Order: sequence, then structure tokens, then C-alpha cells
Amino acid sequence: MKLAPSADGGLHIEVEDKSDWQLLLGILRDAQDSGIDLATRVGGAMDQAADWHDWEEFVIPDIRASFLADLKTVLIAIESARLEAAGGAGNVWITGEDAFHWYSALNQARLALEAIHHFGPGESVNPNQLSQTGLAAFIRSHFYCAFQSILLDLGLG
Repeated sequence: MKLAPSADGGLHIEVEDKSDWQLLLGILRDAQDSGIDLATRVGGAMDQAADWHDWEEFVIPDIRASFLADLKTVLIAIESARLEAAGGAGNVWITGEDAFHWYSALNQARLALEAIHHFGPGESVNPNQLSQTGLAAFIRSHFYCAFQSILLDLGLG
């Protein structure tokens, strides 16, 4: 997989094979399959505040809906490109309009992986001490972070 700026100011993902498609779809799996309600977690210490019930009733549903809309946008982009490429080599184009959705989906995936595996700062993780599953999640988390950095460097995130 190669990521590069596109001529229109967006980001071009050149997908080289089936495993690249699986890695891109992994963004969605990691963001959703953790069983963790990231919208509620965003509230952080708000659950200790007196107005937590207002936050829970009015703010969290909007955050949750926004998160789901971001994931849906990314899913549609990936699946449309994958179908067009018949599952082989192909291209995904991220426009400036869709970049925030991608940034959010990548962030959701990273937050979910952190909540499950508790990596903490990357410098403190010894990959040799991780299980195979943990190491794979750690590598994906770093890929998502690098992807987000590219979006930010291009002024898209």
C-alpha cells in the first residue's frame, strides 16, 4: 500500500493486493468490534459531574451518531473502491471533504485498540513481550497513527 498526495489536494491510497484491502477494513473492525462505547468514553470525568445525565442524554447520542457517520463514510469509500478493483490492485481517493471522516475513524480505531491492550506511550512498549494478537494490534495502531499524521501534514485532518 502506498499513500501519496493527490493532484486535487487530497490523499491517494494505492492498494496493491487483497491484504491491503483487509488492512483498510481493519480500521472499521478495530473501531467497532471492541465492544467499547467510545462516545461515552469521550465524556471522561463528566460522569462525576452534577450534569452528567444531561451530557448522557443530549451530547453522547450526537457524538455516537457522528462517530458512526464517520465510519460509514470510510466504509463506503473502501468498499466502493474495492468493488471497482474486484478485490485486486486499486485506488482509494480521500478528498478534503472526507478527510475528517477518515481522521475520526482512524482515531476511533486507535482509541479502541488502546482501551483493549493498554499500550500506553509507544516508547514504553517492548514488542517482544506482546502476544501475537497484541503485536498485530500494536502495529495497526502505529499504522493508523502514521496515516493520521499524513492527513495532518497535508492539512486534511
